[in-house]
Amino acid sequence: MSTTHKITPANPRLASLLSDVTRGNIKIPVFQREYVWTDEQITSLLDSIYRGYPVGSLLLWSTKEQLKHERNVGGFKLPKVPEDYPVQYILDGQQRLTTLYGVFNADAETENEELAQHFNIVFLPGTGEFAHASVANPATSIKLGNMLDTAKLLPELERFSGAERKVIAEATEKFKDYEFPVVTIRDRTNQEVCRVFQRINSSGTSLSTLELLSAWTWSERFDLRDEIAALIDRLADKGYEDLGETQILRCLTAIVQSDIEIDSLVDANPDDLVSGMATLNEAMDATVDFLDAELKIKNIVFVPFPIMLVPLVKFFATNLKPTAEQRHQMRRWFWHCAFTERYKAGTNTLVREDIGLMEALANGKNVFDGLKAKVDKFFFVFSSWRINSTASKTLICMLAQHNPMSFFTGKPIDLGKTLSAYNAREFHHVYPKARLAQLGLGPAASNVLANICFLTAEDNKAISARDPKDYFDEIPEKKKDEIFESALIPPTLRDGSVPYMKFRDDRASYLALKAEALIENG
Repeated sequence: MSTTHKITPANPRLASLLSDVTRGNIKIPVFQREYVWTDEQITSLLDSIYRGYPVGSLLLWSTKEQLKHERNVGGFKLPKVPEDYPVQYILDGQQRLTTLYGVFNADAETENEELAQHFNIVFLPGTGEFAHASVANPATSIKLGNMLDTAKLLPELERFSGAERKVIAEATEKFKDYEFPVVTIRDRTNQEVCRVFQRINSSGTSLSTLELLSAWTWSERFDLRDEIAALIDRLADKGYEDLGETQILRCLTAIVQSDIEIDSLVDANPDDLVSGMATLNEAMDATVDFLDAELKIKNIVFVPFPIMLVPLVKFFATNLKPTAEQRHQMRRWFWHCAFTERYKAGTNTLVREDIGLMEALANGKNVFDGLKAKVDKFFFVFSSWRINSTASKTLICMLAQHNPMSFFTGKPIDLGKTLSAYNAREFHHVYPKARLAQLGLGPAASNVLANICFLTAEDNKAISARDPKDYFDEIPEKKKDEIFESALIPPTLRDGSVPYMKFRDDRASYLALKAEALIENG
């Protein structure tokens, strides 16, 4: 069968379409959202059909392969389709079809009484309007549910005038004979239909891959959406709630497909998705613990590229108990990736390459032995300090490795508090911007990475706009070298007397050497 024959347009009468729903031939797949229309949207649709206006089309998917879970239209109790008998799933237009079936069958047996009451709409022949029964006069209105059923309609007509009967009869015929454009997709695989559905946006809100995948994997004990939500909730306790659905799905893709493109999950076996989710839970916990214990990263916002988690998750999905050497190699990879800004271009090619390398590392191959990189001091000289930039996050991670201390008390800075709270007040310009502005140096010169260090909020307040030559003298003499080293300020710059531009350049060179050491030694 050619591709063109797999997509069939038709214009069935509304009465025929609703009859298909009554017989249980049309169902709603689980990935469709719940019914959300308001009374105004319902009456507007009815008025459009009554006036003969176009109201859009329906897209149906006809298949003998029933989904693991489906919903009946409008929550009404409808018959099950016999095995091997084609089911038509609503891919686009479920709000419209649900509305039309609901208003003409509001008294039918239902699993959702509240929703059924929502469909209790009446027609007012005197004005040609539609309204909810709760706000209409029963004496001058007729339920839509009585209009398409001749046995119910005839007794109802007796209480209306001749002119009103004519209006009701005309309205009934308008609804029965209204031709509803329907496009039916046949003989397509689940994956093909999934991709078709991803391109639908008639309501202005396209559904996500996660919602689509739920249809493939749903069971009474497993809902992929709930699993992802539960994982994100658990990550919130560790400062990783901002990881988000997209990155979680990328991690799942790396586990199941060894890829980064989320769309490739639609080609996966549903059972692999279920088992992959169980693996992801363990691997994600191990990854977050690794970032905390090995790299002192307490919050996802400080990971230079959040997508770096994907290769790490792939490693732990393959090997939950890395050796000391494997941990060493992962640390080297992290620093190399951060300082070379490996993922800056935003393409997935390098991430995909690293997924393969991490899998090889997890299986015992020392794939990162040869990692080396020359870190130029200009990385620290010309990168502006912005707390959520990649370069700034890399500097924060590097400074955290050296156990930064308060300048004035010598006490260790609480990284758990500082990096969990994502608090900009815990960082400071060594040469204050206000002081440099007095010397004629603007933000382009002063607000750079080479001028940033960890400080407590109290230190920050005490320093204010003071010159380093002044406040450096207040640093405890016995711990001065240790405090300065924890801030990665080299010995030649520890008296605060050097001009700012020399301080900037010399410290940048020192930071570059420390960066290369991290790549080399992990």
